[in-house]
Amino acid sequence: MTDLRTPDPTDLDSPEVETERIMRTGPTWLGVVTITAAILLGPSVAAGWRPADLPAPFGAAWWLSAAVAAVGVGLLVWAGCPVPAYTLERAHRQKQFSIRVGIVMSLGGIVLAGLAVLLA
Repeated sequence: MTDLRTPDPTDLDSPEVETERIMRTGPTWLGVVTITAAILLGPSVAAGWRPADLPAPFGAAWWLSAAVAAVGVGLLVWAGCPVPAYTLERAHRQKQFSIRVGIVMSLGGIVLAGLAVLLA
């Protein structure tokens, strides 16, 4: 007899296994995004560059991209947090959305912000 609370580790598509995997890989993605932003932005800021130095349309694009990346980081944080208050189905939907959209928004925001700087 199988305990229904114990997920089958061979069923990779089950909500239990996927939710656990998302909570395990969420902090990894968060680390990747944070290190990428630090590597790309750190030397520029250390050299004296500021977003206010960009011309108006590119400055607005940079700030919009930074806001998109910040929302993506928030979603990655949420993807890595345990949610004992929710049912598995609800937690699975939230985690699945958070990890997918969080990766796209955070890395996309970083790329678009870098593009705004390069085109200015």
